[in-house]
Amino acid sequence: MSESTRWMTTAQAADLLGVKAETVYAYVSRGVLTRHRGADRRSSRFDRIEVERLARRNRRGGRAGALEVVVDTGLTLLDPEGALYYRGRDAVVLARTESFEAVAALLWESAHTGPWQASPAAVEVGRRTQAALPASTRPVDRMRVVVAALAAADPVRDDRRPAAVVASARALVAGIVDSLPERSPAPGFSVAERLWSRLADRAPGPGEIRALNAALVLLADHELAASTLAARVAASVWADPYLVVLTGLSAGGGILHGASASGLETLLRTTPDPAAVPRVVGDRLRGGEHLPGFGHKVYSGRDPRADALLELVRIAGEQPSEQLSGQPSGQPPHGGVDAIVAELVRVVGRHGGPAPNVDLALAALAVKFGLTEGSGEMIFLLGRIAGLVAHALEEYPHRVRFRPRALYTGPPPGTPNTSG
Repeated sequence: MSESTRWMTTAQAADLLGVKAETVYAYVSRGVLTRHRGADRRSSRFDRIEVERLARRNRRGGRAGALEVVVDTGLTLLDPEGALYYRGRDAVVLARTESFEAVAALLWESAHTGPWQASPAAVEVGRRTQAALPASTRPVDRMRVVVAALAAADPVRDDRRPAAVVASARALVAGIVDSLPERSPAPGFSVAERLWSRLADRAPGPGEIRALNAALVLLADHELAASTLAARVAASVWADPYLVVLTGLSAGGGILHGASASGLETLLRTTPDPAAVPRVVGDRLRGGEHLPGFGHKVYSGRDPRADALLELVRIAGEQPSEQLSGQPSGQPPHGGVDAIVAELVRVVGRHGGPAPNVDLALAALAVKFGLTEGSGEMIFLLGRIAGLVAHALEEYPHRVRFRPRALYTGPPPGTPNTSG
């Protein structure tokens, strides 16, 4: 979308919404729409994407019980038609051309120099906490434990200066990865390469590190998702960066958010071949179950992250057959995952059905590459730390900005207690 078509006048916004100009300003006062100053600094203008999103919601009657929160941000532009931008740069292009570290630096508006490292003392604390966990602990649960441990080991974590927050974030991501049990030698020093050694028990094949790095980039931020809003609320009351991240990771662990990829991993591992896909989908539909990995609450078009990541996973080099012997029982062969995913997309998408979202792409990556169970969720949330910290940096100057009021619907005050 060009700059000339992005902005709408008050009259244009009112016409698209089917309301009077006064109602547009009422939306502004309620926080439903954001008013921006025009070029002359006196007139008003409105972001077309935001107005169109409100218009679509009004046409379908709104989301019952939904809480609308609008926050000015210079970080991420999410175009519901199917595009995503980080500080004005196409996230899909960044995923194909830049490292996760460089994209995090872009979001943080900081310099991208040198490897990301945690102090040896911090890594030792993280590894000691890992040693106390059961061997079956999921990677994402290990990550949350490490964040809490690294926070306790940082005596100056309450420094809110942007440079200090960025330094803590770089060390935190590095500390998380380096504290996890190592399953294979790291093929390099980047975050993606070190993460691979914690999730895979073999050396990466052609294109696999590239796909893993792209996944981290594509998941780095997604405007005001639930985990991001939770993190911004924590930052607004000046929680330290570790607590901000831990808040976001906790909200992101919901089955309707970052944890969705885990269920899809199971589905892909237990589907024996593409011919079984119609039966698997049919069984879900017959039971009234929602099929995860398809559709999106914000994108009216396709999820650009899913299309980009599925393509990178598909073209990633084939794994030698002798390396498949350690796969869990029932997991499809490495090359068969592509065919199963393609058939899922065909069956679910027929007759105008929903397009795949990034959760399906993450699950495909984890299963095709033979990563440890639960890796999709781990990749989702590790990448999202970049965005959580970026939103914290934006939120810290405002201080206690979030204090919504509740509409009480319970018994009137003074109602007698009749519980016996």
